[in-house]
Amino acid sequence: MRRRFIVVANSLDELEEWAPVAARCISASIMLSHRLRACADIALVAGDCLSVFFNTTKLRNVRPDESSLMGILRKVFRAMRAGATGPVHSGVIVYRRGVKHYLAGFAIKCYCSRRGADPHSLLTRGDSIAVIVPLVQPPASLMRALELAGAVPLKCPIDRLWPDQVITLLNIFMDRWCTRAGGRHRG
Repeated sequence: MRRRFIVVANSLDELEEWAPVAARCISASIMLSHRLRACADIALVAGDCLSVFFNTTKLRNVRPDESSLMGILRKVFRAMRAGATGPVHSGVIVYRRGVKHYLAGFAIKCYCSRRGADPHSLLTRGDSIAVIVPLVQPPASLMRALELAGAVPLKCPIDRLWPDQVITLLNIFMDRWCTRAGGRHRG
């Protein structure tokens, strides 16, 4: 199952403040033991229209440890502060794009919420999923925009777990579902 995780911060300042958690979200989203998940990618979105995209098909020299990912994020933050766009590392690109851009082309669009659809019921609807994971409480305006874009709430324990732990749980759930589905969606 093709999957994209979109980790959302309210601002660049907030994303920088939560950088260690964002680094763990990157690792949880795209790393699988000692290799990258071919079926997954991640975008970190700061505010309305500033983001960084980790394209797993083009990533090189990325390690799963937090300190290595923090080094890449420092480069990303410098580029964002300077107003630059484009590649900052192999497979890591800074864009002027918001959340809605990263939802395009996915059969299932959802956002993590304390209440919402059961993950199993959503997974049976398509072969691609985009999941929005907030670093902290997202603004009401973003929630309205997500609903207008067709995103549905996905029941997750976001009030009890760190965002990277939520991503890990979702990946485990999707991996198990894909295995049970006869391997047709293996990732």
